[in-house]
Amino acid sequence: MNIDPRQAFRTFLKFQLENGEAVAELELKEKDIENFIVGVEDDMLFYDKLDDFLKEFIEIHGENYGVTLP
Repeated sequence: MNIDPRQAFRTFLKFQLENGEAVAELELKEKDIENFIVGVEDDMLFYDKLDDFLKEFIEIHGENYGVTLP
């Protein structure tokens, strides 16, 4: 099964923005969500921050998911 990575990213981010409890407090409209997704798709700052978050999360909680770091 081939999935277009950009479409997978957009789908995941849209789901998160529509269903994330903290994000839901922002009451984003559909157009706001689409604008945000288009804006961050090629924004390296967004990916840098996401990378930092994932690294920290894995360092703290990785063992809960079977990830052991050296």
